[in-house]
Amino acid sequence: MTKRSHSLRIFLLLLPGVGYIALFLAVTLAMTVLQSFGFFSFTSASPIGLLAWSEVLTSQTWDSFSYSAAIAFASAFISLVIAYPLALYLRGSFAGKSVLTALMRVPLFVPALVAAFLILNLISFHGLVNEFLLLIHLIKEPLRMPHDDWGIGVVAIQVWKNMPLQTLILTAALVSIQTDLEHAARNLGANPWAVFRHVLFPLSIPGALTGVILVFIGVFGDFSINTVAGPKYPPTLSMRMVYLAKNFGEWGQAAVVAIIIMVAALAFAWLFTRLAKLIAGTT
Repeated sequence: MTKRSHSLRIFLLLLPGVGYIALFLAVTLAMTVLQSFGFFSFTSASPIGLLAWSEVLTSQTWDSFSYSAAIAFASAFISLVIAYPLALYLRGSFAGKSVLTALMRVPLFVPALVAAFLILNLISFHGLVNEFLLLIHLIKEPLRMPHDDWGIGVVAIQVWKNMPLQTLILTAALVSIQTDLEHAARNLGANPWAVFRHVLFPLSIPGALTGVILVFIGVFGDFSINTVAGPKYPPTLSMRMVYLAKNFGEWGQAAVVAIIIMVAALAFAWLFTRLAKLIAGTT
């Protein structure tokens, strides 16, 4: 078999899956960009130009962008901080590991909207958390966690929903690290903290980065959880996109918001990658 025929066979094998994804992605992106400039509309004819962009690029959209980014940052990194020690623990062998792993995966199978309603019962104004804090006299009146201005309730739900994903990714990354490296470091006199800092942590950065990016992008584009538990203002970018398209019929403006979400997600992914390389270089 020649090299050319081998490459052709690989291309044909990949074409059904990769081609399907690439085709729909390219068509969707092209339609979104064209729609944002008014070349076509689902509702009525709109002028070709930058009208939709000028109407969307306002302080309200910036508020939505800032809120979406802040919630995504907080959810991704709080989940990472909780997931890392748990992943280190799950790296070893102990009684009940399979049960703990199975319980940890439960949030992954719960739809986001269902998860929001479940946790909303816990953190609501008269939910279990507030009633417990009142019972032990830690607070004098219930705390307003859902629909609060800072999005604390949203972060709590997002962390519960996404922390297991980060834990599984980190556990796989830590398990793949050869134990010979740890043994060699300890034989050279390294204490547990030095082993973690110079061996485990640098080698687990790719896994941590993958988890952070996946959670960040998912939370940044979230609609359902913020609809249930988010603040009245500002809405997330995805909520603003849906409102513009469905409630006001402004599909061109909704396309502009969609482009902002996609470009911002790619930019943040690039930023996280650069940051991870910088951290890896300093450890």
